[in-house]
Amino acid sequence: MALRRVSMVLVGVFAALAVLVSACSGSEATEVVVSTPTATQTNTPTPTSTRTPTSTPVAIPTEDPEAEVVRGLQEFLNEYGYPGDAEFARLRIPTLGVDSLVGSRFVGSDGVMAAPGGPADVIWYDMSLWPGMGGAPGEGGNAIFSGHVNYAAYVPYADVNYRGQGVFSQIGQLSAGDIIEVEYGGETLRYGVVSVRDLAADGAGWAEVWSNADGIDSITLYTCGGEFDTTTREYSHRIVVRAQRL
Repeated sequence: MALRRVSMVLVGVFAALAVLVSACSGSEATEVVVSTPTATQTNTPTPTSTRTPTSTPVAIPTEDPEAEVVRGLQEFLNEYGYPGDAEFARLRIPTLGVDSLVGSRFVGSDGVMAAPGGPADVIWYDMSLWPGMGGAPGEGGNAIFSGHVNYAAYVPYADVNYRGQGVFSQIGQLSAGDIIEVEYGGETLRYGVVSVRDLAADGAGWAEVWSNADGIDSITLYTCGGEFDTTTREYSHRIVVRAQRL
């Protein structure tokens, strides 16, 4: 199921974002593109699912007809594990039974935020070139993590086709106070959930999602939700979980 772009504009210290939420599903190893500011910026963040002229086209891979099909996440992990670059951290959500290795993706001046490499791994985004956004775990910012809600595609590092739930398939069930742990830099950082929101992919509110301006050490997890349109191959909403350091 292909992901589409979420574009938004942030003012002040923020650059304009044209965001494709990358962790929603798996028929496409998609990317997020952060565009550079333009003279037509407005004061209202307006994420949409429409591709913009600055978007980077991404080919939609197909399943390999010769490859094995794996349908269960635990079966996949037992057999194939995580991508080799999933070495940044470890993320645990005890109430959901999530215990995943985390890879990192650097968001350079080209604005590309690459998707997780498979159905089981989580990605943290290094947005150090983009002031006012993101941050590393435990350093007072807003560490942004993504994971697939489901996946239906070929997984190159495992050389198999996968069809089934992703690591973030249940994050919409989290409640205020639930614990999320990030094992990073030799520490286990504990965060308590403060909000779980269902945001329209083409609605308002995304400036707040990515912001690190509140001065509270936080993490944000996100994936796709809502209705899936089989024609456009888009989810209507995004599930966004925010947690603060305990």
